[in-house]
Amino acid sequence: MKALIISADGFEDSELLVPYYRFLEEGIEIDIASIKSDPIIGKHGYRVMTTRTLAQIDSSLYDILILPGGKAPALLRNNEKILALVHQFFKDGKTVAAICHGPQILVSAGVLSGRRATCYKNVAEELKEAGCSYTDEQVVVDDNLITSRVPADLPAFIREIMKRCRKPTGLDKKKLALIHIVKRDLHLSDQEYRDILQQVTGVRSAKDLDEKAFNHLLRYFARSKRYQINPYGLTFRQKYFIKHLLADLHWDETHFHNFLNKYYQKKGINDLTKGEASKVIESLKNIIKHTDRNSQPEA
Repeated sequence: MKALIISADGFEDSELLVPYYRFLEEGIEIDIASIKSDPIIGKHGYRVMTTRTLAQIDSSLYDILILPGGKAPALLRNNEKILALVHQFFKDGKTVAAICHGPQILVSAGVLSGRRATCYKNVAEELKEAGCSYTDEQVVVDDNLITSRVPADLPAFIREIMKRCRKPTGLDKKKLALIHIVKRDLHLSDQEYRDILQQVTGVRSAKDLDEKAFNHLLRYFARSKRYQINPYGLTFRQKYFIKHLLADLHWDETHFHNFLNKYYQKKGINDLTKGEASKVIESLKNIIKHTDRNSQPEA
């Protein structure tokens, strides 16, 4: 599952930020796209970094589109790239969720004829003229289309969106988060990440993994020469646990290498055996427990 938010300067702050952080809580990948790569600024002053420009967006990589309101939709509604993306999402039957003034983009895209929707009250006449059945409710769900009126409707809006995002899975959030950390740290492109999942587990999304497939995926990374992990050494989970402990200690790579060389006669993390990695983890835990985190103990 991967989500896309499209907006621009003047967006209604909560209507972008609430869905964005809710997706992150669920471990769902999300991109924020706009016309340019510069940060976009909300009506109330929030600066949000974009992760993609519209020119970089491939709709086939996303499962859900979010269109926040505010003043941004008026700036975006005549952009040909956005209108083409909206058309493709509807053609593919993918979820499109728009709130407040967000449905203005749908009006310009010509996708509301015969549909049911809601919006900010000042936009209602536009929806009706576009052939849409307007309903003044917190949230209106019509097949793949989810719409709401104002920021106060966000709880209902998000609830309906999350229904589309949750799939049965044998994995807890920590394991899903670990997979996304691996993807980020190994600098995998979206396509490369999906190809690896498909090749190793037979699925295209981490949300579809069960426990067996998850462990198989970790073994694949651990054995791959590309990622320079000793297949007979520490486990993939141990490596990432150590990295999180180092972050808590504020140790840089040089400091950690000095520590390993002094106490374990090792040059780097990939030289550790499983047993040594376990000892290192316990040592780091004890240092965190007994040392002021604002100072770095000498290695």
